[in-house]
Amino acid sequence: MRKIFLLLTILLLGFGLAACGDEAVGFPEFDEDNVVELSAQEMVTLFESIDYTSVDSESVRITTKGHIFVKEESDPEDTTYSSLDDFKLTIDASIYALMSEVIGDVRLHGEGTIDFNQVSEYSSEWYEDSSANAMKGSAGIYFVEGYLYMMVDGEYAENGDALEEVSFKQKLNTEVTQTMWDEAMSEVDPETQIDTTTPQEYIDMIEAGDFDELMEAIPSLKVYQDGTTYSIVFTVTKQIVLDSMEDMIVAYAEAMGETMTQAQIDEIITEAETEINNMVDELSFTYVISITGNRITKVAEKLVFKSVDGNIDINMTTVIDFGVDLPTFPNDLDTYDPVDQPGEGYFDDEEMAKS
Repeated sequence: MRKIFLLLTILLLGFGLAACGDEAVGFPEFDEDNVVELSAQEMVTLFESIDYTSVDSESVRITTKGHIFVKEESDPEDTTYSSLDDFKLTIDASIYALMSEVIGDVRLHGEGTIDFNQVSEYSSEWYEDSSANAMKGSAGIYFVEGYLYMMVDGEYAENGDALEEVSFKQKLNTEVTQTMWDEAMSEVDPETQIDTTTPQEYIDMIEAGDFDELMEAIPSLKVYQDGTTYSIVFTVTKQIVLDSMEDMIVAYAEAMGETMTQAQIDEIITEAETEINNMVDELSFTYVISITGNRITKVAEKLVFKSVDGNIDINMTTVIDFGVDLPTFPNDLDTYDPVDQPGEGYFDDEEMAKS
């Protein structure tokens, strides 16, 4: 069961996080000459004109590339116990999807590479435990004409064992019928889905003129226009956070109905700046949403975070494109081995019985 779980994790990490096998992740870039100033009414018109229903029916491509390295150790001066958690993930994958009420039209095409290592150790006078897992290689997942296909070509290890090679191409025997699809779709809870409508309070805020104040208060929020495409870009960096500290403190105090002296504000700023500088070496987050006509055509985000002690290093880029062409599916799907569960045939009877 644990080996099957590892193989499934390859697929889930590779495609749940999602991105690009043969093409680089293209994070949008903008010409500063295209910066425009929109009035509150123009912003209202822009958002109210969006056809949010098209997002659910268009083909979509999600691309993600980057790494997450996180290490946490116990205080070496604490003699009661010692612990270590070390997580490393590098991913380069892509997933294309086309949703439909008709199962015969549903498509999924995902391919990518992954390099994953995880080590966990704990030791005290009363208890010791450790684990080490690793995965490396490429994977593919495809859904077409009611059937799910999987391809894995890589290596994995668990509990500190040596890496083992695993390579297979398999097709799940179970066909997803229209009845099964209708039942699955009927069980989806709308309240758990992302709200694709513009909340009325946002429209009210913009109509009230608060958007102009927002644009002035957050200089890192910009709007670009390129032809009929508007791109709203929001950026946060370590320096922006430090420079905006006083405004954030004052705004919070006002929201809480409190009055603070300048001396109190300065004291909080000094403490916060010291804490941030001691912990954060680099921070940069950029979020982009592009609107062409009445359609959302792109959503992108990029995060870079590095801690001063070097224990956190994150650099991840994700781009979602709507209305893209689906890639060609592998031409050997008819040769994939039919199985009842992923990885079947790669484990002994005892393992299969446990699963």
